[in-house]
Amino acid sequence: MLRFAPAVVALALAPTVAPADPLRHIPKDASLVVVVEDPRQLAEAVRGLDAYKSAQSLPAVREFLDSTTARRVFQFVRYYERELGAKWPELLDKVAGGGVALGTKIGMDPAPVLLVVQGTDEAASAEFFKLAVAALEQETARRSAGGEAPAATVRRAVRNGVETVHLGDDLHAARVGAVLYVSNKEAALNAGLDLKPGDAVADRPGPKAARQLLGGDPLAWAWLDFAKVKEGKQVKDFFAATRKDLFQTLVFGSSADAFRRADFIAAGLHRTADGFTATLKLPAKRADLHADLALHAPPPDQPGSLPLLEPKGVIYSQSFYLDLGALWAKRKTLINEQQLKDIEKGEKQISKFIPGPSLGKLLEMSGPYHRIVAVQRSDRPYPVRPDQAIPPAALVSSMRDPRFGKSAASALRAGAMLASIQTGLKMSEETHDGVTITSYRFPEEKPFPGDTANLRFNFVPCFAVVGDFLVVSSSPALVKELIPELKKSPDPAKCSPAVWRAKTYAVGIAQAIRDNPEPVVTNAILSEGVGLDEAKKQVEALADWAATLGAVGLSIDHGTDAYEIKLEWKTKRN
Repeated sequence: MLRFAPAVVALALAPTVAPADPLRHIPKDASLVVVVEDPRQLAEAVRGLDAYKSAQSLPAVREFLDSTTARRVFQFVRYYERELGAKWPELLDKVAGGGVALGTKIGMDPAPVLLVVQGTDEAASAEFFKLAVAALEQETARRSAGGEAPAATVRRAVRNGVETVHLGDDLHAARVGAVLYVSNKEAALNAGLDLKPGDAVADRPGPKAARQLLGGDPLAWAWLDFAKVKEGKQVKDFFAATRKDLFQTLVFGSSADAFRRADFIAAGLHRTADGFTATLKLPAKRADLHADLALHAPPPDQPGSLPLLEPKGVIYSQSFYLDLGALWAKRKTLINEQQLKDIEKGEKQISKFIPGPSLGKLLEMSGPYHRIVAVQRSDRPYPVRPDQAIPPAALVSSMRDPRFGKSAASALRAGAMLASIQTGLKMSEETHDGVTITSYRFPEEKPFPGDTANLRFNFVPCFAVVGDFLVVSSSPALVKELIPELKKSPDPAKCSPAVWRAKTYAVGIAQAIRDNPEPVVTNAILSEGVGLDEAKKQVEALADWAATLGAVGLSIDHGTDAYEIKLEWKTKRN
């Protein structure tokens, strides 16, 4: 074993080689960084999408691909492939296989930007840089000779033994080994070239914490020094306003509270088995959420939102938690004095015309779970066809107290009665599956001021009480479809900890395009000068492409250890 001792000692004493990390070449005063750890993986993930492939057959995309700019890009790619002797995926590995990072400072105008491309093959990086500079010189010479833009020559310089290249005031580049630097400011380029060990943004705890919070193997990720952003006056004013403004509290009060508590923001793009997810996370714990903002987040032992409603032809579905009863109970601390006076005054005025409990009592009896759904229907509720078709939709809200349904129904009837004086609404009631549906139809023979496009003929306003839910809709047919689902207890497996979530369905959108082809047909005829038959073919092509998009969902979750906004794209048809 003694004969191996020298080798063992040599390995022990050899310096440790740090893994390739482009963040080690960006100064630590950067307040925003964007990182692509494996550019080839990202490029191939996008190229593999059915939507990407089928989009190339669309007229608008074909027109772009045939444009001068697109052709020039493709020419450059073929040029590099020919000169470097490899196809672009392999070249991407050699020139950028160690990762790509962009760093900038928030608050400066214009902000300095430093792009770092970490290669795995120094010779390939050197040749790529050489060819890129040569192409830049040729392009500037061509533009100058053709009079396309003011002459700007490429200037070369040397800084501490490193050759730098400059074009005007906005493009500066250099290469050190297998690392390429590109910046819009010469000072930012120099800062990257002069970087000393320990002075890189990679040495700060923020980016490391952001990467750990995101987890997994992201195609791309970003870190924002939000503590720095919050030093700005506009941001401070925004956070101050959200604590006393009714509208802002209703829309994003708890989200604003999470941002107020976070020192950084992490964002990541991940590939999943059936699509992609884009996630934004903040290190803001659920336990630290301000107690007054419980209107946006239920107790930990309750679901954040009920199952999405997905009837036939669904285009859009949303489910969220909003406890208006809690808002009313905390109104003196959540609403500014003037708005509170206006609300109380409005409550008194409304009570003169609409019987039943006060607004405050109604809010206390209402439930915290709400759902919205919109569907595509080819059938029309009136013989008169509106100029623009609007999909039927419904709002479904839970009830804490059964009396809320009766009181709300009485208030809706009273409101409709007042509206019918001017609009001529005709009320009718029908029973379906044991549920009474009250509907109001617009008279077809009576003109309606301000509605020259006949948009009112998209709607048959109606409402019903189904179990523990109040349903308000623009279509009695949609209410009937929802009744069986609402009569069942919500499936715990389909509930979610997310307090707000929504989903858009490509199949429903594709059907909506087919059922309402006029806008696409008109645009094709007027903008492209094609005939009616060709325009109809474009409608079908657009609908077919839309159907490949799958479904896109957005959610907000006050998680135990982090606040999260997630955009989820399931590329498989749904």
